[in-house]
Amino acid sequence: MDPALFEQEYRIHYYEIDYNKKVLITSLMNYLDDIAIGQSEQLGVGVDYLKQRNVAWVLYKWDIKIHKYPVYGESVKVRTAPHSFNKFYAYRWFEILSPKGERLVSANSIWLFIKTDKKRPIKITEDMYKAYGVESTEPLEIEDIRQLSTIDTEKEFHVRYSDIDTNRHVNNVKYAAWAIETIPLNIVIDYTLFNLKVTYKKETTYGKTIKALTQVLYYGDNITCLHNIVDEDDKELCLLESKWAKNTID
Repeated sequence: MDPALFEQEYRIHYYEIDYNKKVLITSLMNYLDDIAIGQSEQLGVGVDYLKQRNVAWVLYKWDIKIHKYPVYGESVKVRTAPHSFNKFYAYRWFEILSPKGERLVSANSIWLFIKTDKKRPIKITEDMYKAYGVESTEPLEIEDIRQLSTIDTEKEFHVRYSDIDTNRHVNNVKYAAWAIETIPLNIVIDYTLFNLKVTYKKETTYGKTIKALTQVLYYGDNITCLHNIVDEDDKELCLLESKWAKNTID
């Protein structure tokens, strides 16, 4: 039995683009989040179903590769399916395609199935296996992210109401937005982000103050930025790695 496949069309809106009319990485991540939740709702195991059972899916890792950026006014098809379940880990893949079927974005992700009242992982339940049609236990590998060896830039942020998701902690996309805010403007303007990896370590909630720390590493025409999001006590919340290329991606 093949896992359930779900797809949906999205149109690139003006508020989702950058100064070049290219879609923002955070907008792409929102599409991926939205379609994962949309599939769960369609299969009858969505937000309300999970809340009633005091369980939730919590994102652990992202590996997002951008092959070509869609631009303002274009439509894209977003596809996803669970790849496998293994104990309390779920592995899910995503693709974003042009109307002609060209692959624009590919992504792998790892999720944890948790008990919300105890805030700890639990084994994925039988109803989830049945709903998603998952039989495989083979993982999708996502490499670990290096720690920063020095800090080149840092910024402080306050967690707002609009940063909070249905699990009452900061939405996963906000960490990427915070990290990118610390990247020097010349990199954002002169380079193109083509790969983003994220590892979520610890949740944070409304009203907290966080710091985004960044190290910039130069490799010829490419740049790698290592990011660490920490809380008021310097406890690690999230690690990110963003890779940028100069004039190599449309």
